[in-house]
Amino acid sequence: MTARVPFDSPVSGPAYGLAFRIFATVAVLALLTYGARVVFVVLPEPPSRDGWILLGAAAFALIGPWYFMLIAMTTIDAQGIRQSGLIERKTDWSEIGYARVRGPSFSRRLLVRNIGGRVRYYFGGTRQLHAAFDQIAAAYPRRP
Repeated sequence: MTARVPFDSPVSGPAYGLAFRIFATVAVLALLTYGARVVFVVLPEPPSRDGWILLGAAAFALIGPWYFMLIAMTTIDAQGIRQSGLIERKTDWSEIGYARVRGPSFSRRLLVRNIGGRVRYYFGGTRQLHAAFDQIAAAYPRRP
């Protein structure tokens, strides 16, 4: 099956918009600041070795996904749709059963259900990606 939405020239950009990334950065910095305040000011004594390991794991669990959210890229081309990040996603045009656009303008995403029933979300942080999402959703409507 050939693609119903040909993208001879790739459309690519950040998966998350600038406002979303700024908000996430402020939230992560606030949580890290609050955590440091609790550890160094509020606690009556310093954490034990196990406590430091737990705090380090919690900080890593917060910083890791945030970092990958900042660098995630969505690409739409002749082969299909790809999104890099913490979890790499890829859908070929021949796999798409239907697609639709969801979410507000600052967090626009493309919901893609493949022929086998698996659902994937692709985020778009630029106007070009939003326009491509609309084009894909129009080409792959949900059938009753």
